[in-house]
Amino acid sequence: MDLDKIRLGMVCGTHKGSGTVTWVDGATQTVYLNDLMDNHAIEVGIEEIIDDPQIHNHEDSYY
Repeated sequence: MDLDKIRLGMVCGTHKGSGTVTWVDGATQTVYLNDLMDNHAIEVGIEEIIDDPQIHNHEDSYY
C-alpha cells in the first residue's frame, strides 16, 4: 500500500492483526495502529499493510 493512502483513523489489516491508524511515520515508513480487539499498539512497516478494502482476519466481524 502507498503511504499517501494511509489516513489517521482508518482501519487497516495486517498479518499481526487489524487496527485503527493512530500515527504514520513517513521517514521510517512505519504505521502505528491500535488493535481493534484489545486496544494494544501494533507497529508495522508500510509493506505489511494488506491493501484490501475489506479486512479478512478471522477475529474481525462484518455487519
